[in-house]
Amino acid sequence: MHTYTLIDSDAKLNLLQSQWKEQGITTVAMDFEGEFNLHIYGEHLCLIQLFDGSAYALVDPFTLSKEALKAFLEDASLLKVMFDCASDSALVRKQYDILLDGVYDIRIAALALGYIGNLTGLVERYIPEAEKPNLSSKKKNQMTNWLIRPLKSDQIEYALSDVEHLLVLKDILDGEVEKKGLTEKVALEMLQAGKSKGPDKPGWTKFSSWKYLSREEKVFLKHFFIARDELARKYNVPAVRILEKHLLLEMAKDVPSSDADFHVYCNNCTAKKLTELTAKLKIAKINAFSELGR
Repeated sequence: MHTYTLIDSDAKLNLLQSQWKEQGITTVAMDFEGEFNLHIYGEHLCLIQLFDGSAYALVDPFTLSKEALKAFLEDASLLKVMFDCASDSALVRKQYDILLDGVYDIRIAALALGYIGNLTGLVERYIPEAEKPNLSSKKKNQMTNWLIRPLKSDQIEYALSDVEHLLVLKDILDGEVEKKGLTEKVALEMLQAGKSKGPDKPGWTKFSSWKYLSREEKVFLKHFFIARDELARKYNVPAVRILEKHLLLEMAKDVPSSDADFHVYCNNCTAKKLTELTAKLKIAKINAFSELGR
């Protein structure tokens, strides 16, 4: 079992940072756990795991102010070692308007060395003596509800294990990168770690088949997507519980002409939500025709 300090107030986070400065600690391992439309609507930061090389900490963002989180995550003087931080940086950017800074993304160094796998495989490759994770437990905790408090012991162990080897991996990969003469290239790429590569794309453009859709299909998909999300947000449920993505796509390609046609797609809904969703989708259809000039 890992021992850790729970950071559940601004004061405790400030104290932790002060202790690091007193100890000369300028690099820590960091990871996030979040809710991504699995149990409620939307994306939410649920936990921050930290490891300074000797001590672990769990930061509960539900009990901290946005200002404290922002000051910590945007502090460029503290190097935060992460693995594949793209989704984590997008999460705090969209939820808190936080621009993650001072990041060393291990995945960038790993890619430069030709490794394209996940963190577990990277640990197995470079730290073979490390304890192997329980894959069934790992899968279970990837689907767990991180919104609920108190956290269970297996959730905590899973969360802390994600930062356990990051600092050692950084040192090993830095050495490998230097051997291969890739230090400058990796350093340049690292400057963009955690940074947005452009405006966040709306959800309806993230369908894998988006680029293959006609203009008309794209317009209908957009308006049907917005209608579905409005209802999901109202009832605070994952959007797929209102209407699954593949059904949105099918509707965009074969636009329903009657209530009965809409009902064929809306079989996940209760009777109350069915009526409400159908009404929203009919308005979305009108809005789509208006955008198309028809």
